[in-house]
Formats: sequence, C-alpha cells, structure tokens
Amino acid sequence: MKTHDMNSAWSNRYKAKVDRVSPHSERNTFERLDRCFLGVSLQNRNFARPKLAGIVQWIGRRFPHCTVLVADTVHRITLEVTQGLAPEVALIEALALGQEFIHRERCVFEHWSEQTEFSFVTCGEIRQRPAYGGYHRELVRLFETDIPFSESMESFGHAYYRGRSAHLDPEQSIRRSVDYFLEELAVFACLQQEGLPVMVYPGSLGALAEIPEGLHPGAPRELRELIVVSLRLKGRGSARSRQTESLSPRG
Repeated sequence: MKTHDMNSAWSNRYKAKVDRVSPHSERNTFERLDRCFLGVSLQNRNFARPKLAGIVQWIGRRFPHCTVLVADTVHRITLEVTQGLAPEVALIEALALGQEFIHRERCVFEHWSEQTEFSFVTCGEIRQRPAYGGYHRELVRLFETDIPFSESMESFGHAYYRGRSAHLDPEQSIRRSVDYFLEELAVFACLQQEGLPVMVYPGSLGALAEIPEGLHPGAPRELRELIVVSLRLKGRGSARSRQTESLSPRG
C-alpha cells in the first residue's frame, strides 16, 4: 500500500475501530467482502473532517469499493423537528446540505482513491429507485403490526431527541423520528439489494442492528442479510485529550 502524505491539518487525528458488528457471527469475516456503503448523517459532529478522515482511512484499508450514502432527504425531518422549518423549506435545505457535503468533503475520499473506489449517492436518488416504495411499505406495515419492532423504533427515537431542543411536542417528535428511520431502512434495503452487503457507520443504528441478529424476522430479507459495522473513533495526538467517543446516531 502506498504511504500517504498525512501532513494536512485534518488527517490522522482520529483512528477508527470496530465497536460492534451485526450479526456478531460476521465479526471476523466481513472484511473478506469487497464492497460496502458508508452512511453519512448531515450536520453531525461525527462527520467533521478530522473524524471523517479516520473513517475513510479505515475503509480504505479494507474495501476496494465503497458507496458513500449521503442522507439528504431524510435530514429534512431533523430540520423540521429541531429548527421548526416547514416541510418544503426543510427539504430544500436538506438537499442543499447534501450537495454541500459532497463538494466540501470529496477531497477526503480522494485521499484514499488509490486504495478504494468511492462513489456518491444520496437518499433522494435512492428514493427514486423502483424497489424503494415496496421496501418502505413493507417496513410501515411491520411498524404497525409488530410490537417489538415498533417499540424498538420508538425507544431509539426517545433516546435521540432526549436533551435536544425540539419545535414539535414529544409525541410528534417521536413520530417524525420513526418516519426518518423507516425511510432510512428502506434506502439501506435498496443498497443491499443492489450488491452492497456491508454498511459502515460511526455509531449505533438501533433497530437496524437488531434486524441482522434475527430480532425482527418480519423485516425485509435484504435488511436481515445486511452486515452492519458500527465504528468508534479514538483521538490521536492533540485529539487524544478529548474523551474517546462511542459515536451517537444521526444528527
């Protein structure tokens, strides 16, 4: 492997390590696969450039191909809840933030382009795929009929919005959070169906990590067969003085 010039201010400050793999049985085998996708949450401190560089470095040492999934359209829900934006305004802002991330951070991915072929796709683009609607309807039905699944989704929503300012009442916030997760899971199912068997994310994804472990057998097969790799980041050098972070979900 070529030795990279790591003299820039943002590179080599954080090291990514595996925190959890779902299903656990794939902990020592997922690196044999050659494709993954990286989920990117917008306006999330875990994707600030120094941390993003650590994540991309980890991927660059393991996977020849990686699709970077930029969660643009689903981010509109976060903007509605936390900033009180009208739905149509929130969508416009979320789409703009997604394009801004791609243009601003492309250089981080290019840094490892000799090791890994990175490509970009957005949630908005995936939502246009024919398979998306079917997966989304299936997940909505599961939420409405499967109590353990709905409880898991709502519990994760409670945890996410705890301590955050919200412009909606708690019940509305949780409902919108569930909407976010259902849309997101349908996107993940599409990517797995298209030949991306491993998802990488710096943090927990709640019910998603439970599905490959067999806890929600009514979920789409593509989610049951997805391998979910959760990363944590540890600071190096000057960043080490900060607490090692087990990274939070989304926003």
